[in-house]
Amino acid sequence: MPLKYFICPDNGRIETLDCLKEGNCRMGNRCATRSYLQLARRDRPWTGKPSTTQLINGTLQAFLRITRDYAISPDSRAFMIHGTKGHAILEMEDEFSLLEEKFNDETTEITGIADVLEMEDGKTILVDHKTSGSFKVAKALGFFVDEEPTGEVFKSGKRKGEQKMRKILKRDDSKIDLLDWELQLNKYRMEYEKRGFKPDQLKIQCIVRDGGTYIARSRGVFRNVYYFNVRIMPDAEINAYFNKKMNDLFQAIKQGYWNDICTKEENWDGLRCQNYCEVAEFCKYGKYLKREREVEDMAIKGLSEVRRLPRLGKIRLGIKKKTAQGVEYPAEVDYFILDPQTPSETENAKIKAEFVGLYGEQPKAIKIMFPVSSPEIYFPQFYKRYGSSTSLKCKGDGETAVCSQEEFAKGLDRIGEDEFGMPKVKCQGRDCLYYGKECSEVGTLQVLLPELPGAGVWQISTGSYNSIVNLNSCIDYVASVCGRAHMIPLTLERRMQEIAKDGKKTKHYILHINMDFRLADLQKFALIDPTRMLLDLPAPETEKEDILFGKNAVTAAEVVEAVVVDQETPPDNDNGTKTATPVIKAKAQRLHTLMTQAGKEKEQHYPEVGVMLTIPPPQSFLDLDGKQLDTAISMMQAS
Repeated sequence: MPLKYFICPDNGRIETLDCLKEGNCRMGNRCATRSYLQLARRDRPWTGKPSTTQLINGTLQAFLRITRDYAISPDSRAFMIHGTKGHAILEMEDEFSLLEEKFNDETTEITGIADVLEMEDGKTILVDHKTSGSFKVAKALGFFVDEEPTGEVFKSGKRKGEQKMRKILKRDDSKIDLLDWELQLNKYRMEYEKRGFKPDQLKIQCIVRDGGTYIARSRGVFRNVYYFNVRIMPDAEINAYFNKKMNDLFQAIKQGYWNDICTKEENWDGLRCQNYCEVAEFCKYGKYLKREREVEDMAIKGLSEVRRLPRLGKIRLGIKKKTAQGVEYPAEVDYFILDPQTPSETENAKIKAEFVGLYGEQPKAIKIMFPVSSPEIYFPQFYKRYGSSTSLKCKGDGETAVCSQEEFAKGLDRIGEDEFGMPKVKCQGRDCLYYGKECSEVGTLQVLLPELPGAGVWQISTGSYNSIVNLNSCIDYVASVCGRAHMIPLTLERRMQEIAKDGKKTKHYILHINMDFRLADLQKFALIDPTRMLLDLPAPETEKEDILFGKNAVTAAEVVEAVVVDQETPPDNDNGTKTATPVIKAKAQRLHTLMTQAGKEKEQHYPEVGVMLTIPPPQSFLDLDGKQLDTAISMMQAS
């Protein structure tokens, strides 16, 4: 089955052919030109013959692409389109080269397209053009991160007497990893040889996608273009590999399923499944990894109307630094760093500017609210085990844990499988043999920033035991005082705390909710229905806000006039009372209008306003302040 759907920036789906129709963008504003989208939807149809690149991928991935109607984000194919266009430019006819040789005749069981067969100094060179990231190029160059002793030892703690280590970047020709490129070019070499051409050398010309960036240089990749030599492998080895992969794929298609997940090399140690595989939603391992990513990144998505808020971005607690050897590592800071991640760069810049305007460049305290009632949803905490890569190996709650692959369950007490067939083991928490090495506590906090524009959540991830304990304690205290902790304005702070570890005291900046408030002030917020408070949060887009709240808003003329006039405190009257500002007058009139429209004829007590209301004239509200009027207006709109 072919590629059938596009995934839009808001995660909605539309059939590719429907998307390409004029004026038929489901979001009303196209994410890309129709010509780009036409290129993005191109997919090689299954003809009954596997291709060389298809077989180099995992069998399960190839099978699912053939048999499932799958979806892609147009954004994810940008580099593929860039590489295709680059191929077209590089493949210009000359008297020295054979270009774009297609292997797909009746004698060929496995199809392929070789880029260039070039003549140079009497030698025939088979070249394939690639566009790849610096991570792949670093592996092809033999660069890797290793640890070496610092010459010091731990003097106390659990690791007393153990050697202290540091990470450095090294290069070793024995660690060069070009296997998938080697398999592809050697297969093309054999096809050329069947046609009477014998390549003397095999080469890869690779354009580094992120060449020139800091991250590329930290991996040992300093150029934008590399020209690799590729070894000539024995024909028997090539035939054995491709014949097995071809037979496996045909067997999967014949029986209608394939149970073996892609190998560690094929799925890039899980990274491909989680971020780059277009059919991961049909694979149990891919679903598991994607579920973990959604739990971390969008823990409150789709659980109820209130919880269906988008994630606007992250609030980070550290910055990236690098060692003298150029190896990147995270470093803690004592302030909050806002990282907006909306689809619009303009919107991201606007949110950052608003944040800095409110709190400064390096704020140590910000206003937050918890969006839903359950702390298990807005602040989940797990033991999480990672390896050298970013893929999750194991996640547990202190009693049970689920491993992402069978090999990660080795040495642990196996107790069964979860709903996806993943191995389930006993979670030993801090007593686990991996704790402190690959495993640690991780808390993922989801909060609203009520003073910023946009209705959505922000994620803060912490691995600090003390931060997790602090937040849990503060949440419990607020809930005990108010009956709930969600939708109550609170202040989140970074506080310096000395922590003893391995016999040494170090300073860290712990997350803490400021408890320096009057209980009476805090309890006032508990009297307001939290779902009604949420109605006052502004929508991310001005147009949507106007649609939702246009009927209940003060007119634009009133607001403009009020803001202009209300720049200074009005003078006192002769009797010593202050004259109500135009803003207060406008809000008082708005409240009176809402009450009249609602037909509130009997007395009702509004605690936040502090008066008995029986639809008195607007003048009766002029002694109230703006916050009291805003609260009353909000409650009337909600009711």
